[in-house]
Amino acid sequence: MMEWPKFTNPYIGIKPPPGVHVPEREELLSSICTKDEPRKGFPYPPEAPTFWIKYGDAVYWNEVCAQSVAYDGLRQIESSVRAPGVYYAFQEGRVTYIVMEYIPGKTALQLLKEAHDEAEKEVILQSIASAVSELHRIPIPESRLRPAAISGGRFRHSIFGNDYDSAPLHYESAQHFEDNANAYLKLAFVGDTRIRDLAREPMVFCQADLYPGNFIIDADNRVTAIDLERTSIVPSSFAKLAVSDYVHGYGGVDISPWVYFPVTEGVDNTNALLRLRGRLSPGPEDFVEIGLELPGAEETQKRIKSTLQGQLIDEHVFVREPTVGEIIAEWEANGRVGERPFPDIKIVDYVNDPPPLSREYELYLSGRVNT
Repeated sequence: MMEWPKFTNPYIGIKPPPGVHVPEREELLSSICTKDEPRKGFPYPPEAPTFWIKYGDAVYWNEVCAQSVAYDGLRQIESSVRAPGVYYAFQEGRVTYIVMEYIPGKTALQLLKEAHDEAEKEVILQSIASAVSELHRIPIPESRLRPAAISGGRFRHSIFGNDYDSAPLHYESAQHFEDNANAYLKLAFVGDTRIRDLAREPMVFCQADLYPGNFIIDADNRVTAIDLERTSIVPSSFAKLAVSDYVHGYGGVDISPWVYFPVTEGVDNTNALLRLRGRLSPGPEDFVEIGLELPGAEETQKRIKSTLQGQLIDEHVFVREPTVGEIIAEWEANGRVGERPFPDIKIVDYVNDPPPLSREYELYLSGRVNT
């Protein structure tokens, strides 16, 4: 099984076809990527596209990593499903720039809108299911068998429901996540719901964003998976949840029955993860605190971070906000109880001091303005 490449900044990926010039940093910054950040990218050159170029602070380095792994992994298993090869990528400040293969065709989203009947839509959805199945077959090296983004950062999944859909902590193993989750579920009074034997589940290459615009289907019905920034290596129940959960973009159709999931007989934590997500929906603050109270938690976070030193991992740091109780305690400790917290904001007593009415509204009330 081949090891993954090192995702250095800049990253030089696949070789271009003979005679094709790949634009790199100076050219991209000076003459090509000069407009406001186009989230979905653009074909280049426009008259006869060879590349798809995307950039912006909403473009994640994890997409570079995941797309490169998918490109190699799908070829390794001789799949008909493809991912665009990355020619060149770099990060400047908070902005990621990617030069990748141009893939002709229409997105599944476009094709679903153009479909004439339910039978046509089902064929398109089955093509998406086939692509997701093939992503699940990508071999995972022994060195990468922990829940993490492809970049090595915190894994990404909608279970967390935060701005980035990313785990608030690093996890060194599936068991580590299970311990954190079960400690939280116990304190959250979720009956006897617990995650069990998560470490026995196969680890899979999981695309957590199954939006139909993330799949291109060409004239020969070949499928290409794109926009892989929310891809991570996770136990297979996370992949099951990601697929079964995404139905609104498919007209309410659950494509799970058409998707291949590697499984361990007798082990399935999909429902437990679903219950966990329901409890996490207000935010992961308590989940983080419980995770950091596990034995050796602080040392584990430091150890994982040290191994990632110098790598680009899209590290969105979880910032714990103070609770209302902590704010009150701090004010009491500093003798500030009774102060107005926002002295610059005018307080209006609407009982004794109503705000003045506009002239137009006064005329309306007096009946001199027609409605």
